[in-house]
Amino acid sequence: MKFLVPVMAIVMGVVALSSCNKLKDVAKVNIGLNSKQVDFTIPVIDKTGQMDLAAFDVYVNVDSIIQANNLSVTANNIQSVKITSCDIVMNDGDAQNNFAVLQSGKAELASNTKTDMLTVAELTDNPDVQAYTLSLPVNSNVNLKDYFNATTFSYKLSGVARRTTSKEIHCTATIHYNLVAGL
Repeated sequence: MKFLVPVMAIVMGVVALSSCNKLKDVAKVNIGLNSKQVDFTIPVIDKTGQMDLAAFDVYVNVDSIIQANNLSVTANNIQSVKITSCDIVMNDGDAQNNFAVLQSGKAELASNTKTDMLTVAELTDNPDVQAYTLSLPVNSNVNLKDYFNATTFSYKLSGVARRTTSKEIHCTATIHYNLVAGL
């Protein structure tokens, strides 16, 4: 009988810990978070070489998005945020004014809670072919959670121009993230 009491205590402890983990899993949310499509303009590129192409801010109430998926979790419970895609579409390009003018390009992110810019997507060798969509390869290994307990996100696009353009180019950016929050 003396042997049975410690064994029962161990079994009950394992069951209790298992139940706690199950409750934590119930209070967990996995959200495919999309930045709203953002329209921006790349100014006339009048020289070749490294340059900033565009910068814009996006307001997103991350806390409301999380709570819409699970009321018991808030932005304070974010466990990870990873970028899954970064696509830019040119809305008014032509044969001379398209993404072939760029040798490379990158997207950087900052927020009102973490203001240092971090490269989240980068294309180092853009082919010299006429294109109106640019998909920047993302760094899906970086956890952006420290940036996402925020409401304002700042993006900067830069690149290396191999040729000049003859007009402003109007574009739309769409960036997708996977956000995991839980207790």
